[in-house]
Amino acid sequence: MKAIGLVLEHSKMTTVSVVLLAKCAQNAIDGRKEDLKSNFELLHRKEEEADTLRRRIIEELARGELPADERVGLMRLGRQIDWIADWSHEAARDLLLFDLSTVPKQLQEIIVETCETVKECTVKVGECVENLMDGEIDRSLQAADGVERLEEKADDLYQRARAHLKDMNADLIGVGSMILLAEFLGAIENTADRCEDTCDQVRVMAVMLARRKE
Repeated sequence: MKAIGLVLEHSKMTTVSVVLLAKCAQNAIDGRKEDLKSNFELLHRKEEEADTLRRRIIEELARGELPADERVGLMRLGRQIDWIADWSHEAARDLLLFDLSTVPKQLQEIIVETCETVKECTVKVGECVENLMDGEIDRSLQAADGVERLEEKADDLYQRARAHLKDMNADLIGVGSMILLAEFLGAIENTADRCEDTCDQVRVMAVMLARRKE
């Protein structure tokens, strides 16, 4: 069915968005402002394309070729996937508003590790969704467990980052930049949370499909 193919495409596009977020963060840390702007523009286009795909998914599902519960489940799945792209876009947009290269090195290292963890998490989401669409329910649930573990790691890193933020001297980067830095860290954490939410929806659909096979 066409809608299933669109869901898979949507998931892959979201993974690209989070990969670009990690690049934006590294560009910002290195002070490469032009590269940051370039990668943000790419991410911005991917986020817009993801929105368009979500609307196409809804249009395809509205044709009624699937049972009502599956249609609703896929619509919710598409929305959860879209929120991953939305929050990665929000995080990258914050990077344009302050200078991450002035942040203490220890915090920069945590930020890089967090972005890499969220990237791994999003790749695992893709595996989870792809296996579900292929009817490989057990493999999909295993991937969902992997997403949960990575989300927990990202949450731990977020707490470490907040501890550094608490101890920072606002005079180093300014109060406004401190606020933007906190918003940036929160947006990354929200990206990871949306990965977990997506896999929770996959679990709901997996149970539904398993019961249908019985």
